[in-house]
Amino acid sequence: MDNCYADDYCAAFEAENLEISETNPSISKDGGDQFFITFEVETTLPNDDDDGEEEEIVLVESTKSFTFWAKCPRFKEGNLSRERISMMLSMAGVARHKQGFMIDVVSLRADQIANAARNKGARLLPMMVSISIVACSCYEEAS
Repeated sequence: MDNCYADDYCAAFEAENLEISETNPSISKDGGDQFFITFEVETTLPNDDDDGEEEEIVLVESTKSFTFWAKCPRFKEGNLSRERISMMLSMAGVARHKQGFMIDVVSLRADQIANAARNKGARLLPMMVSISIVACSCYEEAS
């Protein structure tokens, strides 16, 4: 097996200045709180250059942005289900075999945002997820 996962990256954070250009009709007085999540997904080409050079050049194949709305029940944990996060990652082009740690990162940050004292009265909870994945053929070979 190659280094399919070695250089994958995922970070999630509260995005206070995130521009929300979409409207969500389900946000109403009785609609409950919602996450507005933007995924920025960068796909890089594998670096097969093992000649010992210190400077590493990363070739970006593509960068895409995806937005999602999700209800936030304001639980202590589990405000964004693992299944829902996996569905979002799949729709954003992240192969299932690469999602494990990303689901953990997004789930933990969603709970932190939902439970932060500063967000107690907020109906809309914006989150940004930044992902970089190395394109690989191992997923296609396993199919």
